[in-house]
Amino acid sequence: MNKKMVFGILVTVVGLVFSAFCFIYTIMNPCIYNGIGGLMGSFLGADLFVPFIISTVVMCIGLLLCFVEAYRKN
Repeated sequence: MNKKMVFGILVTVVGLVFSAFCFIYTIMNPCIYNGIGGLMGSFLGADLFVPFIISTVVMCIGLLLCFVEAYRKN
């Protein structure tokens, strides 16, 4: 296992932890934001919509790094 693969795993884990925190926090604290209910209203009410999107993108980038390193031709 090389350094890029370990870096990809770390980036994936960090993105997963932050996105899971954002998701669990919004589930535990429901609210209605300007008439928007449900999960989207909870994300907007807790101001965690943008951090959730960013952490999900970071997690996908980490998965992409792992995929590229795992199937790279030497």
